[in-house]
Amino acid sequence: MSDLSGTATGAGTGDGRPVALIASRMRFEEKLLLEAFRRRGAAVEVIDDRTLSYRVGDPAPAWRVVCNRSLAGTRRLEVSRMYESFGLPVVNSAATVAVCDNKIHSTLVLHAAGLPVPATAVALTPAAGEEAVRRVGLPAVVKPVNGSWGRGLCKVNDADAVEGVLALKESLPSPQQQLVYAQEFVRTPQRDIRVVVAGDRAVTAVHRTGEHWIGNVARGARTSRCPLTPELEDLALRAARAVGGGLLGVDLLESEDGRLLVNEVNSGVEFRGAAVGDEATALAIADAFAGHVLSRALPDGARGAGPLRAGVPSPRTAPAAPPPSATAAAGTVPSQESDNP
Repeated sequence: MSDLSGTATGAGTGDGRPVALIASRMRFEEKLLLEAFRRRGAAVEVIDDRTLSYRVGDPAPAWRVVCNRSLAGTRRLEVSRMYESFGLPVVNSAATVAVCDNKIHSTLVLHAAGLPVPATAVALTPAAGEEAVRRVGLPAVVKPVNGSWGRGLCKVNDADAVEGVLALKESLPSPQQQLVYAQEFVRTPQRDIRVVVAGDRAVTAVHRTGEHWIGNVARGARTSRCPLTPELEDLALRAARAVGGGLLGVDLLESEDGRLLVNEVNSGVEFRGAAVGDEATALAIADAFAGHVLSRALPDGARGAGPLRAGVPSPRTAPAAPPPSATAAAGTVPSQESDNP
């Protein structure tokens, strides 16, 4: 069996059907989530997403809820789609993942919800990219439409830099890579803010401070406590609701002129950095996450409805059915987390 596969049981809740914890690796966060479910008495089936396959029309697995912790964005979206098609609740939902994992989509949704976002312009080809950058002004930041951990971001200070970045995008093989997403460069006090959200609760907030203008822990930023003010909590929860809710990391920028701007919302949120090295905080975040997932679970006796037809709502009950036979295949699968962790 994969090193991710197995079942953890606690005292038992409801009718005993497990939570499906689908993950790419058992990182710090997944280990704490597993323990948090166990403390709440929930049985958990752990599945390595790299081993998943299913046949369209398969019966629904006998799970109460799916906690989707897939690391790669492509698989994360397909996991949510797959199990929602069985009529199972999935956290995060396919709709939430689809919005968060596309920067164009998420910015449009956040702006439509009345949230303050950095000045943003989009061009559908590199040839039109110069005009997009002009509309937000220099300096600007050109970002890949998909991606995380601060990878692929380019700060452009002058026309020569813009020309070079657009020429590079023109050479990339995928039409999606050639999309131009440009934002104003927001001058900050060398830090940004990450708010961790679980459902309708802002759990904690941290400053991410670094020498580089990209304030990301993966790029060496340090985390420190940030007071969760009413304004910060309101912005984070409004942003979370706008993208569909769930287990999320809301990133905000503090501009030098005092504005708080919602930069993006992450659907595959990690929280080790948000714990700032404090075990109690890490346990509290994991417990809040587990509580939200269990709040979305099917009620006792209810079953996944099986494959859905477009436009037909899922009933809350259906006959019991066994899980798909290929839930976890044998063997260790090489990591492929490269397309949007």
